[in-house]
Amino acid sequence: MKNRNRVIAGVMAACMTMGMAAVPVMADEQKNSEFTFVCPIVGLEYWDMASAGIKAADEEFGTTTQIVGSSDMATAMTDMVNYMEAAISSKPDGLMTYCGLESIPTFVEKAWDLGIPTVAIDSDTPEESSRIAYVGTDPYNAGYSTGEAMAKYTDGKAKVGILCSSVSAVKEMKEIEAFKDAVKDLDIEIIAQEETNADLATGVDKMTALVQTYPEMNAVLCTSAYDVQAAAKVKEEMGLDDMVLIGYDDQEETLNYIRKGVIDAICVQDPYQMGYQSVKVLKEYLDNNGKLDQEIYDTGTITVTAENVDTYKD
Repeated sequence: MKNRNRVIAGVMAACMTMGMAAVPVMADEQKNSEFTFVCPIVGLEYWDMASAGIKAADEEFGTTTQIVGSSDMATAMTDMVNYMEAAISSKPDGLMTYCGLESIPTFVEKAWDLGIPTVAIDSDTPEESSRIAYVGTDPYNAGYSTGEAMAKYTDGKAKVGILCSSVSAVKEMKEIEAFKDAVKDLDIEIIAQEETNADLATGVDKMTALVQTYPEMNAVLCTSAYDVQAAAKVKEEMGLDDMVLIGYDDQEETLNYIRKGVIDAICVQDPYQMGYQSVKVLKEYLDNNGKLDQEIYDTGTITVTAENVDTYKD
């Protein structure tokens, strides 16, 4: 964490020099801590689960979190810049946000300079960052698990297309790199990659185009929840029974596609725990004078297939 202890020490020393009491980095014990979660897409099932975890933590720890963000799928990612600006201007006791866009780390630094600690949720900032912690999936482990699933369901031989939300989504790109590592010694070739902006209709169009352009394609990796649903819709409607589909996240529609045998496997993350643990981490940080036992909180993943689709939550 970049120069955090040095900055804290400097502030305290300056206060003492001016005859002021050094103020620890912690919330006022006389009031509840107030946080802001800048949500990438309000109303998207994945992020609603994270928000549910945040609300549960608020109730348990006596904190209050304002959840802000765009519900417009077409502009949500670019709108995050405006929501981050507004969130920082409101001067909450702490911030939580998705840091998978190249523009977001700048705001993490700006918040830090103003004394606002930030927790990166779901997607981390680059290594040189002032975020106090990352809570979410290890993208390498997640991506590698999808490569293992692809190897299993294609018997190690496939022409693979990829649907991703955006090449600017840092976490997804890390997952794809890990996928490549997992299959590099097999007869598995990536022949195309398309962006969908995590939009279902766009995903259907891009999947249809892939099928028509690459008749040799027999497998698809999808790195967002809507992408795998789009691919499944096209596979089912076009009767592509031999097409292997590997994706992410356990939305109910996705699980139903697994039950029907349309989707072969998904990497399931835990957005509820991401939200819950982010509040817990911020509260701990403020209550303990800016100290944390760790900076990385891996919420884990599980591979869900037809074999465990109805039991993996047990």
